[in-house]
Amino acid sequence: MLADLLLKVAGMNQKPEQDYRPRPSSSGPERCLRQLCYKAHGLKAKKMSDRFVAVLDDSSWHEELTADWIRKSAFQLHSQQLVLNCGTTTHLGQAFDVAGSIDGIITDLLGVDRLWEHKAINHFGFERYLKGDYPMDYLTQCCLYLVGLQKVNPQIREAILLIKNKNTSAYLEFMLDYNSADDIMVVKHLMGSDGTFRDGEDVALFTNLYRDAFERFAQVEKHRVLQALPDRQFERSDWQCDYCPYSEPCYENYQQEFTEFVALDAEAAAQAAEYVEINDIQATLKKRQDVIRKSLKGWLNSANACRAIADGYSVNLAFQKRTTVDNKLVPPEILKKASDEKTIEIFTIKGGKA
Repeated sequence: MLADLLLKVAGMNQKPEQDYRPRPSSSGPERCLRQLCYKAHGLKAKKMSDRFVAVLDDSSWHEELTADWIRKSAFQLHSQQLVLNCGTTTHLGQAFDVAGSIDGIITDLLGVDRLWEHKAINHFGFERYLKGDYPMDYLTQCCLYLVGLQKVNPQIREAILLIKNKNTSAYLEFMLDYNSADDIMVVKHLMGSDGTFRDGEDVALFTNLYRDAFERFAQVEKHRVLQALPDRQFERSDWQCDYCPYSEPCYENYQQEFTEFVALDAEAAAQAAEYVEINDIQATLKKRQDVIRKSLKGWLNSANACRAIADGYSVNLAFQKRTTVDNKLVPPEILKKASDEKTIEIFTIKGGKA
């Protein structure tokens, strides 16, 4: 009863789509530039699913929960949702102040103030950052906020980017130092609530994040004026395209964008030859692997065994039950509603003369 109702309630409370404007939250290099251009063109976005509305709302509540824990510590959290002017760009043909509201400022026991930026993400994204990837969009956003914050308090040049795993409530902290004069951001340390800690040579330095953000704003404005679109930033199989509200118009005439035939240049031809050679080697090894697999499986069957061990190797035979759906038993009208047609790419490389 409630499980079916609550997501519908979330969908009914979906906020109206906002018009495009340059903002810190959309300034990073991982945000699809083509998506921003569609929005700048005024194209109506596909409505978010009810569940996705609830997912986004969950993130804001995770921030409130984290803020409550901080208030119970020796740190002071203040200036939440303070609006800052992070720079000026051109929007709709006029000078436009890029403004954004920060999550807050943290003051430690020594009285040092730092920008506090909170993100709540899924487990898979969290693990990527824990294992060494860097959240470039979040780092860029912090750069813009620090520039705006230094207009209010020139002494603040550090930020704590705190990322929460929504699945496990684990935390990951990036301590950032930003030199706005030279546009250099240093990740001073990375600390996880599981005990992970990296600093010194194990962390990173990034340059021109602020400059690149405003160059992206300029590109969006240029494409808006020309009513043009940049190249796609991701492949259709990437998750970014699956969640994009403009995926349908983006790929509507995708197939027509390609000509039937062009000649490979010398470098591409050499790569194709190398690919075919590697593929032939793999095919030969795969055939041999299949022969060995069949032989070992036959050996297990003859021994009536599920597992055999010798010299550190094990051969195993496991049994699993899988549930499949017989489409013939599904009413056509239901099957049609459950189907989603997508244009996919099938890439092949063949040897010999075309």
